Amino acid sequence: MSKFAFVIGGTGMLEGVCHWLSNEGYDVHVVHRDIDKFESMRSRGKHPDKLHSISVDYHDDHALQLSFRKVIKQYGKCPDLIVSWIHNSAPNALPIILKEVGPRKHPWKLIHVQGSSSFFVKENTTVPESCEYRRVYLGFSLEKERSRWLSHDEIANGVIKVIKQDFKETVIGTLKPWSKRLS
Repeated sequence: MSKFAFVIGGTGMLEGVCHWLSNEGYDVHVVHRDIDKFESMRSRGKHPDKLHSISVDYHDDHALQLSFRKVIKQYGKCPDLIVSWIHNSAPNALPIILKEVGPRKHPWKLIHVQGSSSFFVKENTTVPESCEYRRVYLGFSLEKERSRWLSHDEIANGVIKVIKQDFKETVIGTLKPWSKRLS
């Protein structure tokens, strides 16, 4: 059976991660709200047959729970990897997903992508014992005393590096000087 991943944010800034994972042999289930955006992302991949739709708004707790439960049941196992970019406006989404994945005998990874301001909060994400938790903070780029947000490619390449090198906590871009950060 092939490797299995969930990617939340895969039709946006994590699109490159979805394509890389599919190239690495993963069946990638992409959480999205817009089927046209998903199909467009899928068509750009070398292995579109490895990219699968989970069309749900992660702000809808019940629909999210049902969607994950259905995919896990259909696939016959839980994911080996979850890459999660969930906005703070959906505080229940990740706990719901983790509950559906549940405790397991075999280790698996969660790559938790968060915005730059989360770096200073350092909230504790409760994960099952078998979960190898990795945290990625999205910073900004500083060029000639001007800052800019990171591009989708910079973000995706940074997340791929975290997966490959198994960093426990990483900042993509920079967080210093904070006063130069875009608001």
